[in-house]
Amino acid sequence: MKDHFSNFKKYAFRLELLQKYTVKEEEELFKHFLKTGETKEEGREDWVEIIKSAVQRGAVMERVHVIKQPLSDYLKFELEAYKLNIKNGEKISLLSQEDFNKIKTNINSDFWLFDDKIVLKMSYDKEGRFLGFNEIRDNIGEFIELKDKLLMQAKRLEDLEKI
Repeated sequence: MKDHFSNFKKYAFRLELLQKYTVKEEEELFKHFLKTGETKEEGREDWVEIIKSAVQRGAVMERVHVIKQPLSDYLKFELEAYKLNIKNGEKISLLSQEDFNKIKTNINSDFWLFDDKIVLKMSYDKEGRFLGFNEIRDNIGEFIELKDKLLMQAKRLEDLEKI
């Protein structure tokens, strides 16, 4: 998957549907957030470098996270952590589950879309642990269409006062 992030030319788009992701590398950061309400930058350097590299070559990284109320502790953590991504150039938007449900689509899983050419359809277990991805290069029109609808309807995180 690392090659996809270094090779895209125009944009990388991410749809996140889960309210909790179980990421081993985030365990300590999440515990720290639960104690203090703050996130740390350490441990996130690799992702920040991916964002910076994309911005330097004139590419865009965007994501839409579909959220449910009340927010889970993990989602509160992630929204706080997104601030570092935004500071480094990633565009992050939110869409309510209710609004997402109004969009007519057969897509019901997380994915990355690169340059309208490649989709990485993500798989997770019930606890939000990443299981892998399926790379799709043909018949990706529905993913492109969904991306366009999501970006039109979602609200940019930095524009929201309080969630």
